[in-house]
Amino acid sequence: MTPTLALEQLMLHPRYDELIDALRSIAPVHIVDQADAAAADALRLVTTIGADVLGAEQTTPITAGGTPGWLRLGILDALTAWVDGRASTCRHNPHPSRPAPVVAAAWRPGLVACPACAYLVALPRGSERDRTCDACGRVCAGVEHGDGVWPGLLQLGSLIYQYGTCTDCRPAITPDPGPLRRPETAERDRPRGTARVRPRGSRGRGRGRGARR
Repeated sequence: MTPTLALEQLMLHPRYDELIDALRSIAPVHIVDQADAAAADALRLVTTIGADVLGAEQTTPITAGGTPGWLRLGILDALTAWVDGRASTCRHNPHPSRPAPVVAAAWRPGLVACPACAYLVALPRGSERDRTCDACGRVCAGVEHGDGVWPGLLQLGSLIYQYGTCTDCRPAITPDPGPLRRPETAERDRPRGTARVRPRGSRGRGRGRGARR
């Protein structure tokens, strides 16, 4: 079993919360504090990007089980590749031993960058890849034809994961008024049929030195 599948199986276990609490209780306090601070910084970035780039007004807490399988496996694969050294990084060499927000994208597997280097995951504007759904692989006709890609952000700890889907594959998000627990992810998007977020023809340009909206 790969590390990604093993972690997925663990996160879907009904006693996962208990395991996390037990691990936090025995981990060095300074490590826990650094990890919590990095996760909080990542959530602030998701909130800012969601408001400035996606036009979304809410961050929705979701559990691993409530995340579509393709999206859950994507973010877990990015996380495990970064942790075990399989992933490439930007020149600032972000490392799990130094907790800080990092960025990855469904369309750039195997690459993890700091927020300042998020331009590394940008797609060429208007390219076929920019119009490809990360869930089903369909190439959308484009926003001008009423068939654009819906951008989204998923956060797990300090990792911010970007993705884009066609309308049919866009995750339906149900707001949860409860608190965001550490094992959960935060997603930035809007439920189907609501206002403000619109499909775009360009992804990965919300931060860093790349082209901006």
